[in-house]
Amino acid sequence: MEVFAVTIFVSLMFAVLFAALFLAERLQKRRGSLEQVALLPLDDGAGPPAVNFTRTHSHDQHIRH
Repeated sequence: MEVFAVTIFVSLMFAVLFAALFLAERLQKRRGSLEQVALLPLDDGAGPPAVNFTRTHSHDQHIRH
C-alpha cells in the first residue's frame, strides 16, 4: 500500500512541476519559445509556402447546358 501512496505522490509532483514550468514558459516576455529560438539558425528568411485553397476550375464550369 505504501508503494501506491508514493506513486500517487510522485505523479502529483510531476503534474505540479509540469504546470509550473508551462506557466513560466507562457509568461516569459520574449515572443518565441525555446524551441523556436533553437531553430533560428536554420531559418533562411523565407516564410512557409502559401497555400491557395481557391479552386480554379469548378466541376460546374465543365458542364454545358
